Amino acid sequence: MTSPRPQVLLTRRIPSASLDRLAAHVDVDLNEAPGAMPAEELAARVRGKEGLISVLTDRITPELLAAAERLKVVANIAVGYENINVPAARERGVTVTNT
Repeated sequence: MTSPRPQVLLTRRIPSASLDRLAAHVDVDLNEAPGAMPAEELAARVRGKEGLISVLTDRITPELLAAAERLKVVANIAVGYENINVPAARERGVTVTNT
């Protein structure tokens, strides 16, 4: 019996070579809409996901982290991580990375 593939929410499109590599290992829920994802939609779509790949305009708040009960990692496509409440992530055992 094989275990289900991890699920990852990607809030923005990334280069196709990177997306293809990611999709080879996980199920990707890609936000295709232009601009920032509304907070309510982000919270709804991250539910049940193990990973979140975000950008600087995505606010990763304690409330969002509480909605994402299975979340293990937030990978931020940004130099910093000012958009992520790192202490709240740490409290929940969620790893935070950035590029």
